[in-house]
Amino acid sequence: MRLKVVASHPGGYPRPPELRKSIDAYNAGKLDFTSLRSAWERSTKRVIMEQVEEGLDLLTTGHLLWDDVFRPFVSTWEGFELPEVGGYYRFYELNFYYKRAKVKGPIYPLRPVTLGEHRLAYQVSPRPLKAHLPGPLTFALHVDNQYYERMEELMSDLTSALAYEAVALSQYVDYIYLEEPALVDPEVPAEAKQLGIEYINVIAQAVDVPVVVKTYFKNPENVYEMLLDLSVDGIGFDMTSWNYDDAKATFSEYGYPYPIIEFGVTDALNVKLEHIEETAAKTLNLIEEVDANEVHVSASYRYDVLPYSYIRKKMRRLAEIAFKLRELVNEG
Repeated sequence: MRLKVVASHPGGYPRPPELRKSIDAYNAGKLDFTSLRSAWERSTKRVIMEQVEEGLDLLTTGHLLWDDVFRPFVSTWEGFELPEVGGYYRFYELNFYYKRAKVKGPIYPLRPVTLGEHRLAYQVSPRPLKAHLPGPLTFALHVDNQYYERMEELMSDLTSALAYEAVALSQYVDYIYLEEPALVDPEVPAEAKQLGIEYINVIAQAVDVPVVVKTYFKNPENVYEMLLDLSVDGIGFDMTSWNYDDAKATFSEYGYPYPIIEFGVTDALNVKLEHIEETAAKTLNLIEEVDANEVHVSASYRYDVLPYSYIRKKMRRLAEIAFKLRELVNEG
């Protein structure tokens, strides 16, 4: 079977200037919600076509109304309360802050939160789509739990809510990506990571589209064996945090049993453009150690931290690296 190389959007997208103006006007009481929604729809269609025009194969909605990866869910699901003032915390080592929600009662989803944006993307996108959701472990570690007595109870209800969302989205997308930087965070205890893996597997079993667990910010060497307990379709690795030679040695020693692998080969936290041939060659060297059917070539992290003025250049470079890698694979 020929290896499939896919240029994959990493999730998130900087808001276009027109949408920023509409959001500011709405927050100032100068624009009604219907007009804001129209502006969002126009911008979502625009960023989908920008992904296509720059050569990406696997697209996202852009998450243009997401203030952070948790906000759409904690502001909608039962059981959460958002601080009216303050409550912002730094997201790992980024110069980016999320609003930390308080868990005040049982977590329960009232409706699929992001169904509308994925339905819209499905209607307009000429290429396959993927949905990004926060993974249950990372989610649980970024809320202020004031209700559940045990971590397992919190994660169980979060998992049920996330699985409900994933099942609803699977009618419109080709892949579900779960963002789980906590799995490779050295400060998270091994017991919590193992629990996270168990609940990720629950979500993966609930849907009938491939599920990929995306890690970032740290290399996975110290937990790689544990990650192999995941019953998913693939894992994503941040190659800006993992030395390519070390990754190759890890794959050679422990194997890689999943049909899909994602390599975050471009730096989403930097506007610098990576070298096409060098990056493709290093990625090919890794592929030789894994037995995957699909390689998703992507960025290290979400694109919403980039300035909008640079996004097309970064996507184009990502597509160019994937194209070169495809050439190298076919030559071999």
